Amino acid sequence: MGHSTVVVSIVTSEWVTILYGVAFLCLLGVIFGLRRLIQLRMADRVIRDPMTGAYTPDFIHEIYQTELRRAERTGVPFSVALVSIRDTGKGSIDIPVALARWLKQNLRGCDYVGRLDTNQFVIILPETWDEDARSVAVRIHGAFKVRQDGQETVACDVAIETWRPDAPDVWNGASRQLDKLVTTPAT
Repeated sequence: MGHSTVVVSIVTSEWVTILYGVAFLCLLGVIFGLRRLIQLRMADRVIRDPMTGAYTPDFIHEIYQTELRRAERTGVPFSVALVSIRDTGKGSIDIPVALARWLKQNLRGCDYVGRLDTNQFVIILPETWDEDARSVAVRIHGAFKVRQDGQETVACDVAIETWRPDAPDVWNGASRQLDKLVTTPAT
């Protein structure tokens, strides 16, 4: 009887050691998984505007360069839309947040929405031809025309430019269009 007790205690201590080892490995896996999740969330904060959740100017310029190289390589166009909010009312801080939310909810999942400054956004529309981009501009413009007491209090100007081999600088083209719209607003 004494001999079987010794064998059982040896087997039991081996199993306890194995179980501790497995538990330790599981704990390491959880720690590394949480560490990776924290790193991803921190990286996301670097590329997103904290107020609106739209991409930052630096990140959106990287996306623009990527799309430009892809278009030059494949010949498939992309479009850039610049959106400028005109607030003639009380200057609510919620307007840029509402615009960013609307853009993210009403555009394709592959489109990139970035915030350039307080009242200016950019949308990069991959693999989007001119006609499709113009319909996006009309939708955006129509969604942000707010009237109060017969007066327009919030509106937005939307400039669209589509990449073509003979006119590859779509960002500056859209900027020039937006400048014209802002200096001579529609009535």
